[in-house]
Amino acid sequence: MCNIRFHCLASTALLVVVSTANSEKEFEVTPQDGWFNNLIHPDWGAIDGHLLRRSPAAFSDGVYEPSGKDRPNPFIISKEVHDGPAGLGSLRNRTAFLVYFGQQVVEEILDAQRPGCPREFFNIPVPPGHDYDLERKGNIEMPVQRTRYDQRTGISPNNPRQQLNEITPYIDGGLTYGTSKAWTDALREFKDGPLRGRLAALDPYADIKDSFPAQNSIRLPMANPPPPREHELKPVKRFWKLGNPRGNENPFLLTFGVLWFRWHNYIANKTATEHPKYTDEEVFNIARKFVIAHHQKIVMYNWLPTWLGLDENLEKIHEIPPYKKRPNDTIIFDSYDPNVHPGIAAEFQSAAMRFGHTLVTPGTWIRDKKCEFKKLKLDIPGSPSNVHALRLCNSFWNPQEFLSKPNALDELIMGLTSTLSEREDHIVVPDLRKHLFGPLEFSRRDLIAINIQRARDHGLPDYNTIREAYGLPRRQAWEEINNFTFSNGTLYMKEPINNLRRVYGNTSKPDNVDLFPAGLLETTPEGVGETFRTIILDQFLRIRHSDRFWFENTKNGLFTEDEIQEIWNVTIYDIVTKVTHIGPDDIQRNPFLLTDSPCPQPKQLVADGNDTFNDTDNTLVIEQCTPLKHFDYFAGSHVSFVLTFLCLGLCVPIAFGVLVFLAKYREKSKRQTSIQNETRKEDPGTFLMAEWTSPKDGERKVKTIFDLARMKIHIMDRHKRPLRMIDLRRTTGKVHVRISDDKNRTLISIRVPGEIDLVLRFVDEGYRDEFLNELEKFLQNISVDIERHFFSEAIILKEAETKENRKKLLDKVFRVICMQAFKESYERLSLQLDNKLANDISRVQLTRTEFADALGLRNNSVFVRNMFLMVDKDKNGFISFHEFMDMFVILARGNAAEKARFLFNMNDFKGQGYLTREAFGKMIKSILDLSDSSLSDDQVNQLIDTLYSQAGLRDTDNINFDSFKKIFASDEYEQIFEHATLQLDGRAKSEQLSKSFSFRRQTFFDGISHDDHNTASPQATLSRRKSRVTIRTKQKEQPKTKWEKRKSACFHWMENFRLQIFWLTLYILVTIAIFVERAYYYSYEREDSGLRKIAGYGVTVTRGAASVMMWTYSSLLVTMCRNTITFLRETFFHRFIPFDSAHAMHKIIAFIALVFTVVHCIGHGINFYHISTHASVDMNCQFTEYFRATDVLASFHYWAWQTITGLTGIGLVLIVIIMYVFALPYARRHVFRAFWITHNLYVLLYVFMILHGLGRLVQDPIFYYYLLGPLVLFVLDKLVSVSRKKIPILVKKVELLPSDVTALTFKRPLNFEYKSGQWVRIACPKIGENEYHPFTLTSAPHEEHLSLHIRALGPWTTNLRKTYDLNNRGDKSHPMLYLDGPFGEGHQDWYRFRVSVLVGGGIGVTPFASILKDIAHKSKIGTKFPCEKVYFLWVTRTQKQFEWLMDIIQEVENEDKRNIVSTHIFITQFQQKYDLRTTMLYICERHFQKIAGRSLFTGLKATTHFGRPEFVDFLQSLHYEHPDVKQIGVFSCGPPPMTLTVEAACSEVKQYEGFPSYQHHFENF
Repeated sequence: MCNIRFHCLASTALLVVVSTANSEKEFEVTPQDGWFNNLIHPDWGAIDGHLLRRSPAAFSDGVYEPSGKDRPNPFIISKEVHDGPAGLGSLRNRTAFLVYFGQQVVEEILDAQRPGCPREFFNIPVPPGHDYDLERKGNIEMPVQRTRYDQRTGISPNNPRQQLNEITPYIDGGLTYGTSKAWTDALREFKDGPLRGRLAALDPYADIKDSFPAQNSIRLPMANPPPPREHELKPVKRFWKLGNPRGNENPFLLTFGVLWFRWHNYIANKTATEHPKYTDEEVFNIARKFVIAHHQKIVMYNWLPTWLGLDENLEKIHEIPPYKKRPNDTIIFDSYDPNVHPGIAAEFQSAAMRFGHTLVTPGTWIRDKKCEFKKLKLDIPGSPSNVHALRLCNSFWNPQEFLSKPNALDELIMGLTSTLSEREDHIVVPDLRKHLFGPLEFSRRDLIAINIQRARDHGLPDYNTIREAYGLPRRQAWEEINNFTFSNGTLYMKEPINNLRRVYGNTSKPDNVDLFPAGLLETTPEGVGETFRTIILDQFLRIRHSDRFWFENTKNGLFTEDEIQEIWNVTIYDIVTKVTHIGPDDIQRNPFLLTDSPCPQPKQLVADGNDTFNDTDNTLVIEQCTPLKHFDYFAGSHVSFVLTFLCLGLCVPIAFGVLVFLAKYREKSKRQTSIQNETRKEDPGTFLMAEWTSPKDGERKVKTIFDLARMKIHIMDRHKRPLRMIDLRRTTGKVHVRISDDKNRTLISIRVPGEIDLVLRFVDEGYRDEFLNELEKFLQNISVDIERHFFSEAIILKEAETKENRKKLLDKVFRVICMQAFKESYERLSLQLDNKLANDISRVQLTRTEFADALGLRNNSVFVRNMFLMVDKDKNGFISFHEFMDMFVILARGNAAEKARFLFNMNDFKGQGYLTREAFGKMIKSILDLSDSSLSDDQVNQLIDTLYSQAGLRDTDNINFDSFKKIFASDEYEQIFEHATLQLDGRAKSEQLSKSFSFRRQTFFDGISHDDHNTASPQATLSRRKSRVTIRTKQKEQPKTKWEKRKSACFHWMENFRLQIFWLTLYILVTIAIFVERAYYYSYEREDSGLRKIAGYGVTVTRGAASVMMWTYSSLLVTMCRNTITFLRETFFHRFIPFDSAHAMHKIIAFIALVFTVVHCIGHGINFYHISTHASVDMNCQFTEYFRATDVLASFHYWAWQTITGLTGIGLVLIVIIMYVFALPYARRHVFRAFWITHNLYVLLYVFMILHGLGRLVQDPIFYYYLLGPLVLFVLDKLVSVSRKKIPILVKKVELLPSDVTALTFKRPLNFEYKSGQWVRIACPKIGENEYHPFTLTSAPHEEHLSLHIRALGPWTTNLRKTYDLNNRGDKSHPMLYLDGPFGEGHQDWYRFRVSVLVGGGIGVTPFASILKDIAHKSKIGTKFPCEKVYFLWVTRTQKQFEWLMDIIQEVENEDKRNIVSTHIFITQFQQKYDLRTTMLYICERHFQKIAGRSLFTGLKATTHFGRPEFVDFLQSLHYEHPDVKQIGVFSCGPPPMTLTVEAACSEVKQYEGFPSYQHHFENF
């Protein structure tokens, strides 16, 4: 303990001892913050010390809840007890000078009124009918906030709440110099010469008597409430710099601040003159110690006795005991005593020292030396222009307005000495009781009500308990409170005491009465009553005897005996006369009393009266107070609040609009570029344009060709595929052309009798006119009249006869045909026929184009032409309803022989009864033409030879019907051919058709189930097929009920995705836990912060959502670590973690992040509304990092647009909107570059999130807790990629393949190890070195080089094709590539399953190209791997699009010695399977397959099918083909519809008991 004390003393000496080499002696400077004033108890008397309690704490809950909950409303007490007639002067001649000097005494030792943080409102309800309830709402409350307290207290009854005194309780110059070194330094001049040791002044060189403190240009944090007169906030820099932060409250208090400021400079000037060698610091400290000593003497020995009591002769009743105890004194204090605590008593702060409120005047007279009471000019709306007195209520927080005028300070001081204070009674003037300043929302308040409420806030007990605590007897009756009686026998406080008793319930004795009203009613004309006097005297004596630096303490070394005597001789009169121009005779020697005043006041000031100065001067003495005003803190934020959230909300549709615009613009630019770049053919009758088909379908790019020889107009797509045809050979009427005459004049409509309108849009008007001229010439050449009409574009489109309208009618036609063909009822076909509709149907005539559409064929095919010519019996160029009906009956209900006869007659259009070899060959070619298959003449002859051999014909023989029937309607194909029909929209209603479809599916997949393409002989195939039939007789154990099916499907789904379900569930549970933990923390554990009380549970939701956002956005980085995932999936971890689902998990996490982002934004909208409706000053303690001037309201736009948290929050919302909108599948398909650019905004996303937290709006940053780990992993992962992808890779070979496919072969980097099915990211520096795109490798791991096959679909892939096009490069070498990868995905696991199914759609076959090569290589060298069988299903519109893949399949077939791969190719350009023409293709294919052992169309051993595969049946068949396999891997890659179909098939098959588990892995493009 001794060592500790020694160190404390040593530290104190170092801090506060001033060594002055040139001074006569050394002295210890009075500590500014009170620390170590008491060396034994260093914290006694320090700033932020506890208010002491002599009486026990009486909190209602014993801990912190305010006391007095059962006591009356303070407003009622104020009104009933402390209201009374105004203008009653002091009975003991006390002056206003005494009263306002008392206020600066309080400001010197006590400051415990600042509200706590967080704010705790202890509002006082305004009673009905009160003046504050201006609109008589009945629900008004006057705002009162509980004061600051030590947050280490208020925890239990043993540790109740303790309020704090923010300044020192000593009279140590805090009023003049502040309570901290930094504050004092801000007040000083810090200059040598004549300004040494002085406080800074407005004019440093002005005479001291005319000087004022410097302007607060540095904005010291002084109290700055809004002046209630103007009811607006003003800048704090308008104040003068003082040590007292509240020193500018009113001009009277400021006057004393200026006096002490001048007095310091007066002494400093004197000291500097007497000691020219003293430094600035020495002069300042000497002046400071004398100012403090003078203040101590005047307060303790001049002011306090006058304050406590005066008799009728104005003699002091209560002399202050001497500093040193005399032998006969009963006082316990003697000189300096370190065991005396100087702390301010709660009873003193909350009640006793507030006695002065009854003495406060409503203002003061202003006079000069000649006793002339001045007129004051007013600039207050509704008030007189001149008055004689300075009104207190209208001067709050506007002190400089008066004092800055010439001679104002002197005249104000003289006025204070001439103004009699209010009477020593219970009445308080309206300036305090009604018109005290308040916050903006409540500009006028009742100080008496606040006094009572403050005592309750501090947990003071009742009046009698406090008397007892101070050693005074309890009052046993109300009358005992004050028994002072005038000479006439009248009790001084009889009526007020009766009012007090009535208000408190007419109890028998004052046991449950608040201290302030009861203590104030003890007041007598002499002064303070017994209770308050005891408390006040005890407080000041403790201050005096506990202060080691008190001027009378000769042991502190501050003053000599002579200096102490000199201090005793200084009075406030001396100070006033030495620092002002007031002469010795201008005021009385004792300014505290009006006695001997040279200029007594003309009359007592009367508040809220209409008194004039005198009969000759009608000027009002004093004006009225401005009324109460309220304020809406949200005012001015309405527009910014609405616009901010409206604009942010509109950013979503705007982003979508920009996305669609970019997509449309790119499509339009591409279309226009293709039109401009595409040269016209040699045929001058070819034109390029867009055809408008319907409002629903919009436009499509087409070509039109005028076929003069055949008198037809052909409409084709840009690849010359026919779309429709207009036959004009039998046109008798006019062709009407409607031409647009508005907008860009680029639209025309061509109407031909019997045809739907042809609506065309051209690039420009000139090109349209060129087409019209060509059309007119064409029609003239074929003798068809043309008539032009001009309409607006809107009318042309509105009145156009579209295919959609025509289709509705044809749909009814086909339903009627089905009805009659299959003898169905109208009701079964959901068709209601009336006479008009029946007539329309009977008159329908189909064009060749509509006939082809009905069959699902091209209108320019030979097959369609032959059938159309045969069905068109009347040869009018159209097929009537009855002609179509006759054809349909044969094809729908005829047997195999009848259908064969139909086809035979269709090709024997000359009726010869036979087909020549040439005609038969043309028929075969017309069938092949339907599939985009073009066989050479040798291949066609080979097929004909095969079919002739099947029919037993010689090469030169003609084919009659019997031979034709042997080929296409033999026993093997009779059933298939019998069920071949036309595909019409109305067919599905027929039960017979349904049965036929069922049969066809069965026979179709019987063919798919066999691996006959790898079998050398037909006998082997038949043997396997027989064995196969035996296997398929096994019964399926299927769930019986719908519920059991769903249950089974659910169990199978859970079994297959158990790892994904586990990790996703775990992640969601962690996410929920994070949200709940933060929500609970801010709802309960941070309840003391007060933020939830302000913003409600919105802050709970937003903080929970914010933490979830930190967690999810950080988690996204883990899913982006491609290299790490690729590495880990090859370890044993892949058995526990589904790494292949990283991309899906990325999307799920992103969705969760988006949901909580929306919740966070909505919650902040609510929070910011609540915050913006509260006083700005109240928000300061909630958001301590956000400093702003006290005159600046923290509106919504401040929080949103002027803080780092708000700005980054708005930025984050915009980034999220842009990233998420442009991450949609639509964006990736149409504007991939925009997706790539916007997705790279993730860097800004994380930067903004870090900055968002650095603002510390609510809490310290915690984002790094979540981000640090994932970020380190992501950066390391990126470094691995960077180390690879910035190395230029040499491109060895480039091939521009059909269907816009670019084949790149490039050098394989050293140590580049990969597996088949993996993918890489490449960038072409020539296009953009930082723009990487993912592609699957088509090379196999054993190959020397890497290869990619890239289809030009988007802008980047199109540019890549152009870049590597030899025509664009000339003799230059191939541009280099940057490579990043490889990266793993599910396809690379094909070898892990005994049976694997590979399904590729279109360009989606690229990952399987690598796998097939790998299988061929492994099979060739005899490598063993778990996979025993691979089924490769290639679904493509036409095999001609991917010739490069055919080579790979050919290689696999040649090298697959173990027959591992079974390949099936599905050509999907046909609408349906097993219609008439597909049946013939199927039969031709099977004949050719049997004889040649390879496909007629592909030249491969792989089986070729027509139409789309039925994946459910196929997967079922695998179970019977491989009954002992428990798990089958299914890998699909292609467009989403295909992969979704595969997924649905896997899910459906999983329902069946005993079936294997189908593990589906898919990728979309």
